[in-house]
Amino acid sequence: MTLLKLKHFAASFIFMSTSMFGQVGINTANPLGTFHVDGGKNNPTSGSPSTTQLSDDFIVAKTGNVGFGVLSPSVKVDISTSGTAASPLPGIKINDGLQGKNKVLTSDENGIGTWKRQSLELVVGTMGNGYNLPFLYDYNYHQTGSNIVLPPGKWLVTVNLLSVNNNNSVLNSDDYIWFRSTFSDSQFFTDKSADIQGSADKVSGMLQGPVPSGALKYNIANGQVLINNSSGISKTYWLIVGNSEVIGTPSSSVYLDRLGGANWGENMISAVPIQ
Repeated sequence: MTLLKLKHFAASFIFMSTSMFGQVGINTANPLGTFHVDGGKNNPTSGSPSTTQLSDDFIVAKTGNVGFGVLSPSVKVDISTSGTAASPLPGIKINDGLQGKNKVLTSDENGIGTWKRQSLELVVGTMGNGYNLPFLYDYNYHQTGSNIVLPPGKWLVTVNLLSVNNNNSVLNSDDYIWFRSTFSDSQFFTDKSADIQGSADKVSGMLQGPVPSGALKYNIANGQVLINNSSGISKTYWLIVGNSEVIGTPSSSVYLDRLGGANWGENMISAVPIQ
């Protein structure tokens, strides 16, 4: 290598090193970030560009944040189109094959976003055999076999239960039962789940006489509880019924027939995400 070529190589190396550890500008002699592209080549040679001049700029800050039309991006991707509430200007467009009118960008559990139609996410539970709840004071809960599987997050859970007396039961006008329902963490437990939030932790209902022999009487219990599944994985919540109070002196053979079970078409457990 000749002395002249060596000098050129050394000069080039020094220039490259300076560029690597300095600020790089394209179409601007006044780069204001680690990498600054002035798309319109309209920025001043010193000082900060105006909002209009900045609108066609792309900047990578020393933090690694990227700005489009933003001089100091505060997040990983910061976009400003200079739009206003009166005159908005779109700043993002994604054509992934699923785009369409009135769709929203929705992420999966890994944060991957796709366009989907805006709709209410609904989770529906599975109804079991139910529980024959006697017309007796009973402060315990009992499993119905019904459950709902909830992914991680906060859910507003709606419970709809039909209460009906068993066949060949007789109730006087004073005979009355008040029952409660809630959720447990296991089909083998009858304790209330700790994931239920707030003091509104039960859905209650009642059935009152008179009911003559051979007749049936119906009522509906409907309500909601808030469940926060913070486990990080989908979790099954089991419907339990009981904690009942009775007024009057009904026969011990009277009970609510298959309470919370699949046999009654009115019974349903459903949930929607709230956060």
